Amino acid sequence: MKSNVKNMLRVLSGLMLVLVLAAGAAIAAEPTPTPTPTPTPKKADAKKAEPKAETTSAQTGEDAGDYTITSSIEIGYRGLSVDGDLNKYKSDLNYKAGPRLFDSSFLMRSKDGKGGLFDTLLVTSSGWGGDPYGQMRILAEKPKWYRFEGSYRRFKYFRFLDNIANPNFIFSPTTFNRPPSTVTGEHGFDTQTQLGDFDLTILPKNEKIRFTVGYSPERYSGPAYTTYHQGGNEFMLLQNLKSRSNDFRLGADGKVGPIDFSFQQGFRRFRDDSFINLGPTLGVNLNPAVASFTTFNRSEPTRTSVNYTTFSVHSLVAGKLDLTARIVHSSSNSNFTFLENETGTNFATRIGSGAGAQLGAPNVLILGQYNIPGNTNRPNTLFDFGATFLATDKLRISNTFRVETFEINGADLFNDFFSVSRGVLVDTRSFSNLGVSKITKYRKYQDTVEGDYQFNKNYSIHFGYRYGSRHIEQILSGFALNSNAPVPLTSVAACTSPSVTCAKDEIETNHTNAFFGGFKARPAKNWTIFFDAEHGTADNVFTRIGNYNYTNIRAKSRYAPNRKMNFNFAVITKDNANPSEIAGVSLTDFGVNIKSRTFTSSFNWVPTSKLSFNTGYNYNWVNSDAVVDYFFQVPPAVSVEHPLGHSLYFQRNNFFYIDVVAQLSPRVSLYATYRVNQDHGQGNRLSDPTGTPGTLINSYPMSYQSPEGRLSIKINRHIDWNLGYQYYDYNENALVGPRPQNYHAHLPYTSLRIYFGRRE
Repeated sequence: MKSNVKNMLRVLSGLMLVLVLAAGAAIAAEPTPTPTPTPTPKKADAKKAEPKAETTSAQTGEDAGDYTITSSIEIGYRGLSVDGDLNKYKSDLNYKAGPRLFDSSFLMRSKDGKGGLFDTLLVTSSGWGGDPYGQMRILAEKPKWYRFEGSYRRFKYFRFLDNIANPNFIFSPTTFNRPPSTVTGEHGFDTQTQLGDFDLTILPKNEKIRFTVGYSPERYSGPAYTTYHQGGNEFMLLQNLKSRSNDFRLGADGKVGPIDFSFQQGFRRFRDDSFINLGPTLGVNLNPAVASFTTFNRSEPTRTSVNYTTFSVHSLVAGKLDLTARIVHSSSNSNFTFLENETGTNFATRIGSGAGAQLGAPNVLILGQYNIPGNTNRPNTLFDFGATFLATDKLRISNTFRVETFEINGADLFNDFFSVSRGVLVDTRSFSNLGVSKITKYRKYQDTVEGDYQFNKNYSIHFGYRYGSRHIEQILSGFALNSNAPVPLTSVAACTSPSVTCAKDEIETNHTNAFFGGFKARPAKNWTIFFDAEHGTADNVFTRIGNYNYTNIRAKSRYAPNRKMNFNFAVITKDNANPSEIAGVSLTDFGVNIKSRTFTSSFNWVPTSKLSFNTGYNYNWVNSDAVVDYFFQVPPAVSVEHPLGHSLYFQRNNFFYIDVVAQLSPRVSLYATYRVNQDHGQGNRLSDPTGTPGTLINSYPMSYQSPEGRLSIKINRHIDWNLGYQYYDYNENALVGPRPQNYHAHLPYTSLRIYFGRRE
C-alpha cells in the first residue's frame, strides 16, 4: 500500500477548505487536540484545560433550555506511505489512509440538577475510520433513580509474520510437499472482535439497597491460517473463525444494619462455529509419494454455558475489627463434536502395523472421517475470609484465608472411518464408540498473615507470610485417542486383556511458603522511597512439576526539587526457577531458570505555563534457560535426539522517549515526541543444535523509532486546525530470519476540531 503524499495533501487542502466553510454551526468541546493514538502528555496547562470538558459554568457550555451543552468533534484525513514489509507493518500498526473521526464528545448537563429524563448525558468516541481499534462510551444518569453506562469496542487483529519454529529448516521436496511460506509464515490472522458492556443501576444513591442489571456481548470472526499434520505430510489450511458469547447478570448491593452486602448472579452462553472447507482443491504435490488433499472439511461446533454466583459481606466491629467474606461459585458445561471429512492421495493412515497395516502409498483415500463427540463440566467454588485488627493508631494486623476447589469431568467418544484403494484393492477400517474419560480434582488452602506499622508520617514498614497447601487428583480411563487406531490405556500390571480399559490415577500434594515485606520512607519533604521484596515458592494449577522458587524485589524513588520538576526511578528484579525434581525423582527435562531486571526512569519539567518536557528511559534484561528434549533434523539427514538440550532466550531492550508541549503564540501550540526502542537480544551468540549439549538460542534483536510532530492552530472559538506527521522505522537483525521484515511508514494527517460551548 503506497500513496502519493503530494496528491494526498492536495486532497487534504480541499477537504479542509470545505470543512472550514461549513463549520459555522459546528458543535464541539475538548481543549487539547489529540488526533493520533499517541497519548497526550500530562502537562500542567493540559491539566488546567481538561476539567472544562466535564463542567458547565459561566465559562463553558451553550444554553439549551434546562441544559447546557459542551461538545466537540475532530474529523480529518490520514495519509499513508509504506516502504518495506507491508505484512509486518499491518501486524504491528495497521493504520490505514483515508478520512477519519479522530474523536468526539458530547456532554449535556442540567443547570439545576433537576433535568427531565436525565440530569447528565455524556457520549464519547474515538478511533473510527482508519484505526485498528475504535470505541464508544455513553453515560446517562439521574442520580436519585438510575445510572446507565454503556461501552462498545471494536478491534481488528492482523497477524501475518515470517516466523517459523525452526529457523534452520531447509526445504526438501523429498520430505514435504510444501515449503514454509516466507510471506505469511505458518500461521496468520485477519480477524475482528466486537465487545460491549452495558450496565444499569437502579437507585444508585440508596444506601439500603441498589439493583444492577448488565449485559456484555462478544463477537469474533475472520479468516486465519494454521498448519496441520495429516496422512504423513504438512498442510497449511485456511480457517473461517466464528464465535460469539452473551453474558447476562443481575444483582443487588446494600446495607443491613452494620453489614454491607453485595450479590450478583451471572449467566454466560458461548458458541463456536469455526470451520475449514477446502472444497475440491488439489494440493501442490511436488513429490507424488507424499500425501495430498483433494477435499478437506473440518468443524468443531462447541456450546458452553456458565452460571455463576458471587456474594460478599463486610462489617467494621467497634471501629477496630474489619471483617470481609466472599464466596464465588460457578458451574460450566461444554458440549462439542470434532468432525472431519477428507479425500486425497498417498495417505498413510497409521492404522495397523507391519503386514496388518492399511494399504499405504501409492493409494487413493476414498474417504477419511472422524466423529468425536464430547462434553465436560466444571463446578468451581472459591471462598475468602479476611480480618484486619486495628491494634493501635500505628499498628495494623490482618489475616486472609482462602480455599478453592474445582472438579473437571470430561469424556470423549471416538469414531473414525478410513477407506483406501490401490488398483482394484479396497481396504476399509473403522473404529466406533471408543470412549475415554478424565476427572481432575483440585483443592487448595491458602493463608496470608501480614501487618504494617507506621512509625510516623514519614516512615512505615509492612511484612507478611503466605502458606499454601495444594492437592490434585487425576483419574484417566478408556482409550488413548492420539492415533487413528486408539488402544486401551493400561497401567503397570493392571489389565490382563488388551480389550479391557484400565484406570490411571495420579495424586499430588504440595506445600508453598512465601515471605514478603517492605517499607516506605520520606527522608525529605520532596523525596519518597518505596521498597518491596518477596521470596518463596509458588505452584501451578495444572502443571505437576516442582514449585517455582522465586525472589522478587521492587524499589521506587520519587524526587521533586520544586513544583516545576520531578524525577522518578524504579527497579524490579525477578528470579524464577523450576527445580528439576519432584519428591526426589529427577525430571531434568523440566528444569527452567528465568532472571529478569527492569529499570524505569522519567523526568518531568514545566519551566513555564507555556512549555513542558517529559522524558524517560527504560531497560529490560531477561535471561531464560530451559532444559529440553528435542529432535533436530537437516533434511535429508535423519533426525537426532538431544535429551538434555538447552533452550536459551535473551532480551536486552532499551527504550527512550521525550515529549515536548509548547504554546508558540496565543493561538498556536506545538506537540513533539520521539520514541526509540532497541533490543540487542542474543548479541553474537549462535545456536548449536547438534552440539553437546545442544543449544537453541532465541531472541528478537530489532530497532524501532517513531518521531511525531503536531501543530494546533486556533482559528476561532469554534475551530482548531491540526496538522501533523508521524514516522515509523522498524528494522530486524538478520538473526531473526529467515529474512528481516523491515519497513518504514510515513503517516501525515490533518484534522479540524470543531467546538460547541467553548469560550474565548
